[in-house]
Amino acid sequence: MSRSNSEKTIPYLQAIAERRLKDSEEAFEKIRGAFGGSQWDRGYVKALEGLLFTLKSTDRRHLYLQRIKLDDKELKKLKEEFKKHSTHELHADYDRGYFAALTDYASVLEHVRPWNIPQATEETLVTTEASSKESLPSKD
Repeated sequence: MSRSNSEKTIPYLQAIAERRLKDSEEAFEKIRGAFGGSQWDRGYVKALEGLLFTLKSTDRRHLYLQRIKLDDKELKKLKEEFKKHSTHELHADYDRGYFAALTDYASVLEHVRPWNIPQATEETLVTTEASSKESLPSKD
């Protein structure tokens, strides 16, 4: 992949890692056309699209990256595996592009470390909403 295309995907991959759906969708639309029609490019874009689908999906049974418990050690192993597939000469260009995108995503995850970001739970959201209503000035 060209360096310019790689750099164009960083904001998208960061938005995915931070679970910012709207930003992810907007960034994906911008970068989708930045890639050519080669098999490698098609595989790369398909992986990016799959990450967006994973973010949107509520069914976690079939979504590998949503099911595993990520931490520094697990991410390092995963990234090495993706990198190995992205450079393996027996894989087709499409597959190498696909795994190159996942390798790039793993690199972004190393910096974002989403497993350290507190997840908003329904209870937290309800409590926050209730406390913000209490702090509103009265209309008296």
